[in-house]
Amino acid sequence: MKLWLSQRTRRKAKTEASHVHGRPMSVESLEHLVRSRVRMFLRHTWLVTVLGTLVIAGSVWMAFYLMTAPQIIRIAAGPAGSASDKIVHVLIDRFVTDKNKIRLRLVSTGGPRESAEAMSKGIADLAVLPSTVGDSPSWPVVAIMRQNVMALMVPATPGAAAPAKQETPAPTKKQPVAAPEKREKPAKAGKAAKPAPAKTARSSKTGKDDKSGKATKSDDTAIDGGSAAGGDAEAADTAAADKPDKLDKVTKLAGKRVGIVAGSVATVDLLDVLLDHYGVPRDKVQVSLIEPKDLAQAVKDNQVDAVFVAGSPTGRAIGDAVTAVTQNGRAPSFIDIDEADGIVQRDPAFDAIDIDAGTFGGNPPSPDDSLKTLSFPEYLVARKTFNPDAIATLAKLIYSSRLALAAAMPGEIKVKAPSTDKDASVLVHPGALAYLGDDQKSFFDKYGDDIFYGLLIFPIFGSAIAGMAGYFQKSGRTRRLRLLQKLLDMVHRANAAQSLAELDQFQQDVDHLVVAVIHQTEREEYDQNAQMAFSLALDQVRFAIASRRAILLGNSGDGKAGGKYAAA
Repeated sequence: MKLWLSQRTRRKAKTEASHVHGRPMSVESLEHLVRSRVRMFLRHTWLVTVLGTLVIAGSVWMAFYLMTAPQIIRIAAGPAGSASDKIVHVLIDRFVTDKNKIRLRLVSTGGPRESAEAMSKGIADLAVLPSTVGDSPSWPVVAIMRQNVMALMVPATPGAAAPAKQETPAPTKKQPVAAPEKREKPAKAGKAAKPAPAKTARSSKTGKDDKSGKATKSDDTAIDGGSAAGGDAEAADTAAADKPDKLDKVTKLAGKRVGIVAGSVATVDLLDVLLDHYGVPRDKVQVSLIEPKDLAQAVKDNQVDAVFVAGSPTGRAIGDAVTAVTQNGRAPSFIDIDEADGIVQRDPAFDAIDIDAGTFGGNPPSPDDSLKTLSFPEYLVARKTFNPDAIATLAKLIYSSRLALAAAMPGEIKVKAPSTDKDASVLVHPGALAYLGDDQKSFFDKYGDDIFYGLLIFPIFGSAIAGMAGYFQKSGRTRRLRLLQKLLDMVHRANAAQSLAELDQFQQDVDHLVVAVIHQTEREEYDQNAQMAFSLALDQVRFAIASRRAILLGNSGDGKAGGKYAAA
């Protein structure tokens, strides 16, 4: 408290003195105060050494940390549990195991559209997006994670297996019945009368009665056989008439119930693409979302007429759906997208593809024949402004770990490189393009030219700095000469003063010049010659003022004034 009071008292005294003097603190005085404090601080060598060491060590540590710190990359994917989400988890685990500088952080979203929105808002740096979502083609592509296909499945009708097996031997039963009819006609013409008595002779002695009885029996047999054949044909026609139309075309989906398998890449938008192309009104199709665990029961309860699923051809999404739709050992049938080539021409996000028999697996294998459908890639895209060096490092890790990633998710991940041609349908990120084109640059490749030109330009800057230093040094010398010139001018003015009041003003001006010289001496560190010159000039001015005052006092007839100044 005493120290604080003493400081406050000193500050108050200095303030009052400055006000009495009539000259408030100027910018030069403030600058002088700051410089003096800095000089006092620099006099403590040990403190300056410690602080300098700490600053240098902190700078080295910061540079090392920035060079070795892992690069955090945020990837948006979703929904949780989907194939895209699992792919990101596999990438995260893979890069943590490799202890690389790249660190991936998952930004979980509700689906591909939300992932694209996260990219647009800067919440995520990368995203796993199918080519059919929003503006995904406008994002630069880092890698193609997998190729998805679309499948429209029609469950087999339960209980239809038994009638189908009984219809095949029916024609063979009709042929033996029709044969006696052809033989009966020649019997009426009398050509087949000879065998009849032989048969009747073996059975009875009365030939005529037996012959008439045998003929009657054969006629009854022919009539019964003809009626049986007619009954079978009529039953077959009735079954064919009662059998509904087979759902084998997209155009027949009108008025049907389509279940979309949740968790797969299949969406309502993808189904709308097919319906719009084939001219099926959307309001004519009843669409529902079915969880994979509930798909088998929904098919068993006849809640859907067709099932729509999308994903990797050899992935679990389509394979599990095929297994769930299989009923009583009968595999589902598939609807061909026969106009896939036309859809591709209208929407470049898709590709036409032929699925080989048995690609989807199942028991029996599905499909049973080649299936034409649509496919679309799933990209790993990045923001255009993201660091190309980090993307190049990420691309190197992904492409060099393709086998490990594929083994982590069998049938799901099949990493491919996008086309790097100038007329390609997608834009490749510059970082990935540098890796794919073997154009990654080392430190000296990146900054070699800058270092070279910097070495050429640095002497120019050095010369400029030296010139500025010389200019300021010259300006300091000019200021010293001006101060000396003012002092010399005061000598002449003091000798020519006509009153004591004018001499008093000269004395105040000399005091101000002395303060200015002291300030400049602290800023520019005058040598001994300059200090000696100022001392001589000040002594000469004081001598001239004293001499002129004595002369004016001697010539003055005012005793009071003379006594006053004499006392002064």
